[in-house]
Amino acid sequence: MKNLLPLTWAVAANSFGESVRHRFFTLFSVFAFTAIYASVLAGVMAVDEEARVLADLGLALMELTALAYVLFQASSSLLKEAETKTIYLVFSRPVPRWIYLAGKMGGVMLTAAFMLAVMSCMHVALLYFRGFSLPAAYGWALAGSFCKLAVITAFAFFVSLFSTSSVSTLVISGILWTLGHFVSETRFMAEHAYGAKAVLLKAVIWLIPNLQLFNARDAAGAAAAIAPSAFLSGAAWILAAYLASLWLLARKEF
Repeated sequence: MKNLLPLTWAVAANSFGESVRHRFFTLFSVFAFTAIYASVLAGVMAVDEEARVLADLGLALMELTALAYVLFQASSSLLKEAETKTIYLVFSRPVPRWIYLAGKMGGVMLTAAFMLAVMSCMHVALLYFRGFSLPAAYGWALAGSFCKLAVITAFAFFVSLFSTSSVSTLVISGILWTLGHFVSETRFMAEHAYGAKAVLLKAVIWLIPNLQLFNARDAAGAAAAIAPSAFLSGAAWILAAYLASLWLLARKEF
């Protein structure tokens, strides 16, 4: 076990380094700064609600920016290494597939955390520049965003192992991300539906992660906006996606 942890970290660090050095990372960094600055302009136009608009819009743009990049990385990481034959070189060494997969996933999640940290620093600086303090549950909002990104990253890796292209992986993962924010509405529809429609909606609820659980911005002023059960749910989805991905990876002939 002592030798496996450094090996996992080495794969994760290498994946993180590749993500940060990628030319698209620079583009997303520029977009992130522009988007957060745009939230300042929107906040100014909100007059009495400037502080709330500036905080909420900034957090939402940070999350969407990080989402776009991590999905790009998760959908193309394994595919790119398979096309360049790099994955064959890795597996020719004593690197177990579960270590390799955990490291690749961990590297993309590290990238997500790094992006959120950098963008939050810019966002907080803009808030103080406008004369506002940190909103309530700001840290919980960042933690919730990271959990959602971690869940969708694990799912994107799973899809990339059976998808025909990175574009289809992006589309499928984007659909799951969207549906994950409407689980409560789907549950309401299931409670008021009958027959096969109710059964189908209830099945959909079990197959889609409830990403609304991580929306700390919806619980303004809460001291602990995200319940412990939400973190357990997120961890369960990540573990399930990882095990499913590992099963598919084991069936590949590398």
